[in-house]
Amino acid sequence: MANLKYRILLIVGLFAASAWALFPRTVVERVKRDGVFVYDTVRRVPLKRGLDLQGGMHLTLEVDESKQAVANKSEALDRALKVVRQRIDEFGVSEPVVQKAGTERIIVELPGIDDAERAQDVVQKSAFLEFQITDKTQAFEKVMPRFDEIAKNAGLSTASQAKASGDTTKKVGVTSLLTQKSDSSKDSTGKAVATTGADSAATTPAAVTGGLFSSSVQAGQIPGQYIVPEASYAAIERALALPAIQGAMPPGKVMRWGVDSLVSGTQRFFALYVLDSRPIITGEVLTDARPSTDPVEGNVVQFTLNNEGARRFKVETGKHVKDNMAIVLDQRVVTAPVLNSAIGRNGQITLGGGTLQSAQDLALVLRAGALPVPLKVAEVRSIGASLGADSINKGALSLAVAFLLIVVILVGYYRFSGMLAVAALVLYLVYTLAVLAGFNAVLTLPGLAGFVLSIGIAVDANVLIFERIREELDHGKSNRLAIDEGFRHALSAIVDTSATTILSGMVLYQYGTGPVRGFAVTLIAGLVASLFTAIFVSKTFFMIWLSRTRGNQTLSI
Repeated sequence: MANLKYRILLIVGLFAASAWALFPRTVVERVKRDGVFVYDTVRRVPLKRGLDLQGGMHLTLEVDESKQAVANKSEALDRALKVVRQRIDEFGVSEPVVQKAGTERIIVELPGIDDAERAQDVVQKSAFLEFQITDKTQAFEKVMPRFDEIAKNAGLSTASQAKASGDTTKKVGVTSLLTQKSDSSKDSTGKAVATTGADSAATTPAAVTGGLFSSSVQAGQIPGQYIVPEASYAAIERALALPAIQGAMPPGKVMRWGVDSLVSGTQRFFALYVLDSRPIITGEVLTDARPSTDPVEGNVVQFTLNNEGARRFKVETGKHVKDNMAIVLDQRVVTAPVLNSAIGRNGQITLGGGTLQSAQDLALVLRAGALPVPLKVAEVRSIGASLGADSINKGALSLAVAFLLIVVILVGYYRFSGMLAVAALVLYLVYTLAVLAGFNAVLTLPGLAGFVLSIGIAVDANVLIFERIREELDHGKSNRLAIDEGFRHALSAIVDTSATTILSGMVLYQYGTGPVRGFAVTLIAGLVASLFTAIFVSKTFFMIWLSRTRGNQTLSI
């Protein structure tokens, strides 16, 4: 009797835990409202759905050779595949598909994603991080006449650019728009930070007349920073890409654009930086990056370096105290703070007016590492919710029909014993769904097929047991002895059948992707639950019946 009590407590306890695992929860999600993405609280059942059930995105990525040819694209794509897969895993998407297609493409499928721009940005971003000191030798001013001459010979000039763009506005001083304030360039923890903002007290430097560069580029208020009006931006960008300009670059220096453009009145301006070509360190020594919100600096990304990186960083920043250090991501300057002291293992990247989502995405790609080759989106498709709704309805219908047929057959053929099996089968359904929710598994259309198949296997176990019990009863054994013998003799066949099917599911999960994995996960979870309900739960129900009837009634089977 004590054994029966513990059995009942275990079954009830598992049922309560399963109900809790499947109970809808209130979560904060990024949802689309009237064409705008907002964060809102919604109630969701913990079970997650795959691409075919809720829609999402399909991306096809290729190696971008527009700027530089890639020698071995297949090998480069293999290395890029690992980085993309790591980024997608941290993106928080349930059951994504990231696989190589042929030797030139990567296929990415993201269930439940409707923010195409953000997903593409996270996947494509190279995320090559460098820390470089800004130039304080005025090297750019020294080579500016040579740059003007090269630009003139190439047919690039401010006049032609302004005429093409129809810009007739006067140039105004905008150095105040990109001021890195030294009084807020370091916090109490010694982390490198930077701020950007307008400074009405800043003075406007006198414009220098001349060629493309001398008439368009103005010095900023930190060493190595220059301001370029939008009217001249395209011409200067083309000029900087010329081989002759690259060859005339000051020794040991590189030029990088800032990540953002700024507006003053009706004009837009861009920041151009001259930096030491040798970086202090790169993102290869970064071990962690986390988004955060600072009450003073706004949204930031806090990073941690490994032991070797921390040592080098401290030594190098110690050599450049009071200099500006540019934080360069994918050859774009994010910030350029003043170093008030040496920095060790920890630091932070201040995004200025950037959103928390931008900080989260930047931290994500930094943790995943830089892409070995640039990628471009060759194809992007959105899979609508209508496909998901249709799949859900058909899957649910097949599940309901299968369960109804099983109930009719069990009750009609095995009578009272069939009713006990149906009760165990209901618990099997609850347990299986709870296991899927507990392990964050994703339900796909093939997964629903695996679920229906596992129901059939669960019924098969009950049929084996009931037929063995019938044989023992035909041999004249008592109800109690027939039930014990029936479960004992059927056990080996049930375990053998389930074990071989579970092994097959494990192979599918190991070597399959996407929907195949969803099928395997659901099948394995269902088989484990069916073993428990067929062997343990069903026998417990029989034991309850025996204890109430004391074995004096004829077993309806």
